[in-house]
Amino acid sequence: MGLKRILVATDGSDSSLHAARIAGELCAGRDDAQVFVLFVAHVPRSYYATDEFGNKVTPEVPMDVMIRRTGEPILRKTVSALGLPEDRVVTEVQVGEPAEEIVDFARLEHIDLIVMGSRGLSPIKELLLGSVSDKVLRTAPCPVLIAR
Repeated sequence: MGLKRILVATDGSDSSLHAARIAGELCAGRDDAQVFVLFVAHVPRSYYATDEFGNKVTPEVPMDVMIRRTGEPILRKTVSALGLPEDRVVTEVQVGEPAEEIVDFARLEHIDLIVMGSRGLSPIKELLLGSVSDKVLRTAPCPVLIAR
């Protein structure tokens, strides 16, 4: 199996932690596998201001601090759930639309497999069954394993 670069997309939900445990099992005993753990902070488009030319203005530092404070504990929990040596794990925080950022990351990092939960922490998860996982499944450049 050519699974050397695995991406675990996490939001800290039980479903994403279950996905991390599965990714850890897939990598157990494989010293050549590297796992990337990605947390995407969804910042509403309305947060971004634009200049007189219509270009996005970078968010203020307080937003950056808030994103790190939110993402770092989620990344730590997810890395712990993997059960792998930390030298085989790379963590990353991105800001944007979760599905788009996950797919873009997979393309840029030449990911062999994306592992993610079927449901996240969305307050309307009962209405939209895994909308992020569904979008990733439809647009990813590699296989996607959805953990239930």
